[in-house]
Amino acid sequence: MKDLFAKLVTLMLLSHVVLAQQRPHYSQYIQNISVINPAATGQYQGMDFRMGLRTQWLGLESAPKTGYFTFSTPFSLGGDLAYYRGADLGVTDPTSNDDVADYVSSRSHHAVGALVLMDKTDPLNRIIFNATYAYHLELGSVANLAVGMGVGFNRLSLDAKSLVFEESDDPVVGTSAEINRFTPDLNFGVYFYGANFYIGAAMQQVVKNKLNFASGFATGKDVAHYFISGAYKFWMSNDFWLSPSLMIKMVKPLPTAFDMSFMSGYQDLAWLSVGYRKNDALFVGAGCRIATMVDLGYNYDFTRSKLRSFTSGSHEITLRYLLKP
Repeated sequence: MKDLFAKLVTLMLLSHVVLAQQRPHYSQYIQNISVINPAATGQYQGMDFRMGLRTQWLGLESAPKTGYFTFSTPFSLGGDLAYYRGADLGVTDPTSNDDVADYVSSRSHHAVGALVLMDKTDPLNRIIFNATYAYHLELGSVANLAVGMGVGFNRLSLDAKSLVFEESDDPVVGTSAEINRFTPDLNFGVYFYGANFYIGAAMQQVVKNKLNFASGFATGKDVAHYFISGAYKFWMSNDFWLSPSLMIKMVKPLPTAFDMSFMSGYQDLAWLSVGYRKNDALFVGAGCRIATMVDLGYNYDFTRSKLRSFTSGSHEITLRYLLKP
């Protein structure tokens, strides 16, 4: 029985480590870039709250479900920064082409934030908590360069109740309902941004933790994830814009993957999007301002991989609240 359990756990760990990236992917990656890149912490003026939910591959039993919450805010320490107004720290995106000429980069500042991410793929569940920090360097009056890091922990758990054994007193699981393993988590990023563009790079899972649920069993491990992303906003008129974006993802030993999308909108009040994820899905989305400083977004993925025979697609929803000074 012990050998059978070892093979089962090894199979799950290897499928989790080798056959798919360990961190979730998002169709609305522009709306939640701080989940991927800690250097985006504190980019905007005020306190920035964001949350998202993603249900992947509807109709497929035990398909991944992901939820996250982020918070970030810029702040000053002593010295000259202590005399800056809150409006001098962080930026505000232009809402029209006329506003681009008035765009001013942020004063150099610090920023702190938090990330809580929950990713469930039965019988494995992962919870990630990170405290994030970034420093934003003012580059003249038109751009900022930020470097950031996220430090925290992973909790990887195995839901033993969802597994069926021939023996009720399995030597590893025993009578446990859930087996938990805690490991450290460390992420880094750089982020360059201005009125109409951003480009960034991030490395997640810097610490390559071993993944096992009992000593003496074969182990998997965390692998580093590398992300390169960028976008540019073209103004088609004073109020309407078009923004192509690209996200490149590198996770060894998998082939390099990418997401590309096109968004178009009216000021910052409403937008539509369409995109493609390599060898996986086509996705469409929409979003709007539903209240003062409150944005709501939705995406639907049309699965194009071999799983399309078993699933009706994936849903993703995001919500943002920006509390300005």
